[in-house]
Amino acid sequence: MNTETKTQQRRTELVLTVIVIVLSGASAGLLIFGPLEIISYTLYRDVAIIPSVIAIFAIGILARAKFPALSSRLFVGMAAGTIATFALEAIRIPGYMFAKWIPMDSMISLPGLLLTRTISSLSEVKQVIMQSGVPMNLYHAPVDIFLVGGLWHFWNGATFGIVYSLIVGKGRWWYGMIWAFVIEIGMMLAPYLIVMKGPFGIEHMDGYNLFAITLVAHLLFGAMLGIIVQRWNKQGKSIKDLMQWNAE
Repeated sequence: MNTETKTQQRRTELVLTVIVIVLSGASAGLLIFGPLEIISYTLYRDVAIIPSVIAIFAIGILARAKFPALSSRLFVGMAAGTIATFALEAIRIPGYMFAKWIPMDSMISLPGLLLTRTISSLSEVKQVIMQSGVPMNLYHAPVDIFLVGGLWHFWNGATFGIVYSLIVGKGRWWYGMIWAFVIEIGMMLAPYLIVMKGPFGIEHMDGYNLFAITLVAHLLFGAMLGIIVQRWNKQGKSIKDLMQWNAE
């Protein structure tokens, strides 16, 4: 294989990497576009989340032949992010079920409700959030809400893992905690939370509770993510490496 062909392959791999990173943002976009009334939750599900899931899997599978490093990093990140989400849940679920530092099941039951019901306006969202009924509690959630919300939540964790693995490559394990801190700040400033309890959850309890417990949960997520990616990512290639190759 000559130098020109290698350079072209590296450029293509870089482009595919960027595409996957952009597609991975579709899941978290639910927390931005829905509350801002840019698009309804169910429509966003159909035109953004579901197509992005299909596209990411398609790229990961089809890239195995020509771009095995990309495919490997993608699926390692996906698996690591999913597993790390279980670690996050070890803090999040007790945080709202028992300590009440999180006001409701806002990461499974509420997204599941929004994704399965026709809710489009900010006033409707507020009305749903202010309810204390069945849909807001994980242990009472209807089956469809529980399944859809759970799928979205764990896929969201998987996409954060994908982005981390593609950008960082192997990296130090504690890089995952830095990435998790970035995620935490983004969530604290997302319209989804601001609509519910204000930025950083300042309208809930003493003002610091929601931020404190979700920070701990995300840092545990990041630590687990960093450790798994460091151990499982055999390729070690990062997006920085691709950009340097692209400049050759």
